[in-house]
Amino acid sequence: MNDNEHAEHVGAGSGGDPIGVYTRLPLSYQALYLSDQTAFHDYAFVVLEDNEAAESAVHTAMTRVQDNWNELLVESNMQQQVWAIMRQTVEEYRQDAEDRAAIAHSLSTYRQGLGRLNSEQGVFEALAGLPPQQFDAVVLRYILGIKPQRIGWYMGLSEQTVNYHCRQGKQRIEQAVPTLLKKDSDAITGAGSETDTKD
Repeated sequence: MNDNEHAEHVGAGSGGDPIGVYTRLPLSYQALYLSDQTAFHDYAFVVLEDNEAAESAVHTAMTRVQDNWNELLVESNMQQQVWAIMRQTVEEYRQDAEDRAAIAHSLSTYRQGLGRLNSEQGVFEALAGLPPQQFDAVVLRYILGIKPQRIGWYMGLSEQTVNYHCRQGKQRIEQAVPTLLKKDSDAITGAGSETDTKD
C-alpha cells in the first residue's frame, strides 16, 4: 500500500471509515483530515453555532480539499491553503444561514400581516389559507420576486416542484375567490405573468 491508494476500507470491522467516505483516498489526505478534524469542526461550530451545520460545512470543505488534492500537494504552504478552503466554505454556510433566516422572517411577517387585512374579494384570506409550501412558493415568487431556482434552494425543492407549488397556489386562490379574474390574480400576485416571462 502506498500514499496514493488505500486499498482497504479503514476500520471496516470496527465501525466504519473515520472519514465517512467509502472510497480509496490518499493516506496523506486521511492523515491531514484525522489530525485536523477537531480543529475544523470547532472552528465551524463557533462560526455557525450549530453542530449539524458545522459537520456539513466540514464535509463540504474536505470534499473540496480532496477534489484539489494534487494541486494542494505542490503548494508551498498546503496547510494554509486547506484552511483557506475551510474558512471560505464555512463563510458560505454562514451566509446561507443568514439568507434563510431572513427569508423565513419575511414570510412569517407577511403571513401575520395578511391576517390583519380584509379584502372585499377574500384574496388575502385565500392566500393566508394556502398550505405552507404553496404559501411560501407563491409569496416568494410573486410578492418578493425571487426566482424559482433560489426558492428551491431555500425550500429544499427542485425548481420544477417550486413551479408546481406556485401553480397550485394560484389555482387555490382562484377557486377560493370565484369572482377573481385572471388579471386580478396576476395583480394580487405581483404581476405574475410578467415575472414568468422573464425566466
